Amino acid sequence: MSPTSLTVTRHKGHGALEGTHDIAVVIDVIRAFTFAKTAFDNGADRLLLAEAVDAARALASANPGSLLAGEVDALPIEGFDFGNSPSQIAGQDLGDKTIVHRTSNGTRMAIAALDCASHVLVTGLSNAQATTARIASLAESGATRLLLVATHPTGDEDVACGDYLLTLLGLECGITDDKAFERTQASEAAAKFLDPGQPDFPATDMVHVLAMDPPDYAMHVTLEDDVPTVRKISI
Repeated sequence: MSPTSLTVTRHKGHGALEGTHDIAVVIDVIRAFTFAKTAFDNGADRLLLAEAVDAARALASANPGSLLAGEVDALPIEGFDFGNSPSQIAGQDLGDKTIVHRTSNGTRMAIAALDCASHVLVTGLSNAQATTARIASLAESGATRLLLVATHPTGDEDVACGDYLLTLLGLECGITDDKAFERTQASEAAAKFLDPGQPDFPATDMVHVLAMDPPDYAMHVTLEDDVPTVRKISI
């Protein structure tokens, strides 16, 4: 079975996910899953997903040696090791580290997707090609129902990434990579990172957001000891 046989359902924002799906792709371009991709590129072993700040701290306490990362209203959380900034961790030695990750959009919807999909993938633009390859592999194994979750409630960047995935899958209504980049840069979320007057939002993050990396691995979410856990899966 090929990816062109997939039935696609789309969801935007934080509302309840409906239906039962073979694959859910949870998209957070700016910045949760760009951060995750950068963490794995720098050696991280896994990311543990938390829905709330207190839950993230509890997970870190239960996993000695782990690092805390995340944001509230796009700003770093007091006492966390990192914000949600890919440029902050680029070049860091994260070899075999566990990162506990909490964000406003991406992590919460990835956790929710576990209740309605057999396979949950997370991605931003930087990992779109690898994500597509994993979707295609699952389709060849019989998956037919694909859910695309654009996690930003009002912005366009996650929708644009979903549109680009459609093109990569050979499905209708997709867009080119150039168009996806254009819409991402013009999005509500991007504006503060492109504004020199807002130093809390580093412009260098957008370099990572708009990277298009070789398709080496997808990012797969499963429950491990009841904890939503992201790991690399080679393609």
